[in-house]
Amino acid sequence: MKIAVLFSNGTEEIESLTVVDVLRRAGVECEIVSISGKNPVGSHKIGVAADRVIEEISIEEYDGVVVPGGMPGSENISKNERAIELIKNMFKMGNLVAAICAAPAVVLARHGFANGKRITCYPSDNFKNQLGFAIYTGANVEVDGNIITADGIKSAMKFAITICDYLGVKPKF
Repeated sequence: MKIAVLFSNGTEEIESLTVVDVLRRAGVECEIVSISGKNPVGSHKIGVAADRVIEEISIEEYDGVVVPGGMPGSENISKNERAIELIKNMFKMGNLVAAICAAPAVVLARHGFANGKRITCYPSDNFKNQLGFAIYTGANVEVDGNIITADGIKSAMKFAITICDYLGVKPKF
C-alpha cells in the first residue's frame, strides 16, 4: 500500500505532516510528493524535504492521495496538471482521495471531484461557496465512499486516524 501526500510551497504543515507521521507509524508506505521542488516551504515557513517531486512519479504506483490545505498551497496544487491527473486517476481506480481544510473546495470541488459527495472543509464562506455540487456537512471529518475530507488543523489527527481506519491499518503510538 502506497499513499502520496501532495505538498506545495504554502501547504499547511500540520495537515500534511500529521498524516505522513501517522501513516508511517501504521506501516503504510507514505511519500511526500512535492509540486514545488525537492525542498518546498510550507505556509508557516517550515521547510520540508520531499521524498519525491511530482515530475518523477508514476501515477499508477499509488493506492491513494492526500491533499493538504493551506494557502496558497491548495491553490498551487489545484493549478498543477500532474497533481490533478494523479487525483483523477485515484478516482478512476476507486482509490482513496483525502483532502483537508481549503483543499476539498479549492482542489476537489473546483475540478468536479466532489460533485454529489458529502464533504466538509474549512468553515469559511469563501471555501463553502466554492463547493458547487458537493454536499457540505460541516463535520470535523467526513467519509463518503473513497473520499475523506476534514475541516482543518484542529481535526488533523482525527483525519489521519480516519485514513488509517479506511486503509484497515492501526498506527503504533
